[in-house]
Amino acid sequence: MNRIRTSCCLIAVAGVGLGVHAAQVAAFAQPEGVRPAVSLRDAGTPDAGQISTELFSDRTVFDMPLPGPDHPPLHEIPPMPMPTPEMDVDSPLPVGRHWADVQGGMTFYDSSTGEWYEMPVRMPTGAAGGESAEGDYWGVVDHDPSQEFGRGFGTMSLASELSTWPRSGNVKLAMRFTDQNGIVRWFSCSGSMQDPGVVLTAAHCVYARSPNVFGTNINIFSFADIIYVYPAWDGNGNAFPPGSTAVHQNFGYASGTAFLAGTNYINDGNFDADAGLIRITRGGSRNVGMLTGWFAWAWGGTCSTIQGRTYNNFSYPAENCPTAGLHNGRDMYYWSGSIDSCPDNQLQLDTTAGCLTAVWGGMSGSGMYYVSDDNRYIHAVCSNSNRSTRGRYTKLWETFVNDMVTFENNTRTNSEDWEPLMLRARGSTTVQAGTQMNDSLDVKMINATNASPPVRNYTMRVYLSTNNTITSADTLLATWTWNNRDFDAMANVNFNIPAPNIPIDTPAGNYWLGVIIDSGLPGTTANDATNSWDAQPITVTPRPDLVATFCNAPSGSFYRGTNINVFHHTSNIGELGTTGTTVQFRASTNNIISTFDTLMQSNNFAGISAGGVLQTATSVQIPPTLPPGTYFIGTMVSEPSGNEVTTSNNWVSDTNTITVLACAADLAAPWGVLNFFDLSAYLAAYNAQQPSADLASPFGTFNFFDISAYLNLFNAGCP
Repeated sequence: MNRIRTSCCLIAVAGVGLGVHAAQVAAFAQPEGVRPAVSLRDAGTPDAGQISTELFSDRTVFDMPLPGPDHPPLHEIPPMPMPTPEMDVDSPLPVGRHWADVQGGMTFYDSSTGEWYEMPVRMPTGAAGGESAEGDYWGVVDHDPSQEFGRGFGTMSLASELSTWPRSGNVKLAMRFTDQNGIVRWFSCSGSMQDPGVVLTAAHCVYARSPNVFGTNINIFSFADIIYVYPAWDGNGNAFPPGSTAVHQNFGYASGTAFLAGTNYINDGNFDADAGLIRITRGGSRNVGMLTGWFAWAWGGTCSTIQGRTYNNFSYPAENCPTAGLHNGRDMYYWSGSIDSCPDNQLQLDTTAGCLTAVWGGMSGSGMYYVSDDNRYIHAVCSNSNRSTRGRYTKLWETFVNDMVTFENNTRTNSEDWEPLMLRARGSTTVQAGTQMNDSLDVKMINATNASPPVRNYTMRVYLSTNNTITSADTLLATWTWNNRDFDAMANVNFNIPAPNIPIDTPAGNYWLGVIIDSGLPGTTANDATNSWDAQPITVTPRPDLVATFCNAPSGSFYRGTNINVFHHTSNIGELGTTGTTVQFRASTNNIISTFDTLMQSNNFAGISAGGVLQTATSVQIPPTLPPGTYFIGTMVSEPSGNEVTTSNNWVSDTNTITVLACAADLAAPWGVLNFFDLSAYLAAYNAQQPSADLASPFGTFNFFDISAYLNLFNAGCP
C-alpha cells in the first residue's frame, strides 16, 4: 500500500544559508525541512465538459513523434569504467585535519548554457553527521520492502518487482561525453532519485577525467553533455533510432544537462569527493521523481554507528565479468549487509572475486542506504573497486547535502508549473471503434515546485493519437474542466477522466490516448502534454467490413412466384469477425441495388471470420405480386449487430437480367402451371371476398360474373 505524507517539517538543516552563490539565493530561502512536502490529492471527476464529435478522418495533419534519446541501445552502452584505487593501503589524514577539509565543495555546470562555477565551501557546523529532516517519499507506486532482509554483502541477486518502492527510486544512467579530440563517448552508470527532478550519483558519472577504456586512458576532463535517466528500467524497450515509439518501463525516461560534482574529485580525482547530482531539465523533460519516489539522505557519522547498521544497494552492473553474459546491462541487482571499514570518507566492503560478489562497472553512482523509522537514507554512493577484494562507496558530507538542497530548490523553483504525467486506463485498453472505453482514465497532475497555487479551474483535452506524441493535431475526444480546485506546492493530484469514446471511423490498430492541459495554467507549456511513457497505449479493434462481391441469377423468363437459384459471395475484408451475416435479395429495374428495390427474400447466415468469404446458392422466390418486366437481381448484406462502419460496398448486382412473366389465373404453386390448386385458391379468395377475386363488373360485388371471368382466364392458360 502507499504511504501519504502531507505534513511539512520545521527542522532546519545545520549550516544552510551560509555563503550562498548569488544565483541561488531566492530558491535557497526554503531549506530542507522547511520547504513544502509532497501533497497527494485527488481532484475527482470533472464538473463540466464536452464530448467531441470529431471523426478520425477529420484530421488533415498527422503529427510526427518527438525525437527520442539519441543514444545507442541502452543495454549496449558500456559502463563508465569503475575507478581503481591507486593504493591498497589508505594513508591517514595529517593530524589536525578533518576529512571535510579534503572533501571541499561542489562545482556546478550546465552544458546547455556553458555556465560553470564552484559553489562556496561553507563553514562546517562541527556536527558528526546528520539526516534529512523530510525523510523519503514513496511516489505513487506500491511499497514492497520484501528484498530488504539480506544480512551480508556476500552475493548480489536479481531485483524483482521493479515498479514498487524502493526499487522504483533507483535508476540506470546513459551519459554522453565529448573527449578532448571531439569524439563522442557514451557510458552508463547507476543512480537514485533524490527529489522530483534531481538524481544522486557519483561525481565520476557526471564528470569524466580520463577513464580507462580497454587499457587506454581517454582524456575527457569534462562534464557530460547530457545524461538520460531511466528509473527502475526492466531491461526492455529501445530508444534507438531517435523517434522510436518504443517505451522503456517502468517509468520511461528523463534527461538533464545541469550537474554538480565534488570539486576535489574534478581537480585531482579524490574519491572522498566522488559524489554528484543531475538536474532533470524542466519543460524539456519530466519530474519523474513525483512518480517513482525518492530517498532521504544522511551524511557523516562515526564508523561504529555505521557498522551497527544494515545497508542496502540496488544497481545495474554492466562490466564484463568472469561469467560471460551475466552483466548484460539490462538487469538491476540487489545486495545488503554491514560495512567492513570506513577509510577516510568512504565505506568499504571486503569482497571476493566474482560477478556477483564484487563491485563492478555500471554500479557506479548507485545509492547505499539504511532504513530508520520507515525512511530510507542514502548515506553513500558507489565509487571505486579493485573487482576482487574491496569495493568502496563515497559518503555524503555536510557541504554536499547543503549544496544538494540548494540544487534541489533551484530545480523546483518558486514558480508554479503544472505538468500531466502517467495517464492510465482503469479498465481494458482494447476498445472497438465507435464505442466507449469500459472505464475511466486517471492522470497525475504535478506541480513539482515550492509555489502554492491559488484556487482555480483546471481544463484538459483528451486526444487519440497515432503515436505517443500528443499534440492538438491529434483527434480530439473530449474537453473537461474541474472548477475551483485548491491544491498545494509540491502537489501530486489525481484527475479522473470519464471514459472516452473512440470515433467510429478509427481504423484498427495501435494508438495512444493523451491529454493536453490548458495553456493558461502557469509554467512552461513545453510540458503540458502526456507524451511518450505518460501516454496510454490502446488497441482499437477493427470492425468487420462486409462486401457483397458476387451475385448471379439464371437468365431467362420466369413466372411470378417461381423460385430461382441465386449464387452469391460475401467477403469480410475487416479484421473482426461478424456476429452473423444477413443477405437480402432484391429485384431492381436498374443495376444499382438499394432499399428502394423490391425485397424478394432475406436470409440469415453464420458470421464470417476476418478475411473470410461466404459462398453459396440460395433458392429465392420471385414475389407473386411483382409487376411483369425486366429486372436485375442483386444482394444487400449487413452485420446484425451494426458494427460496420463502411456500408457503401454492401451491395452487388447481377450483370444480366431476368424477365418476369405474369399468368393471371396462376394463384398457387407450382407457379406457371394451372391446376386444381389455382381453382381452389381462387374460390377461397372469392368466399373471403378478397379484392383479388373481384374480376368483373359490377366491381365491389362478388357474383357469377367474377367466377366466369376467372374460368375464362384459367381456360386460356399461361402464355
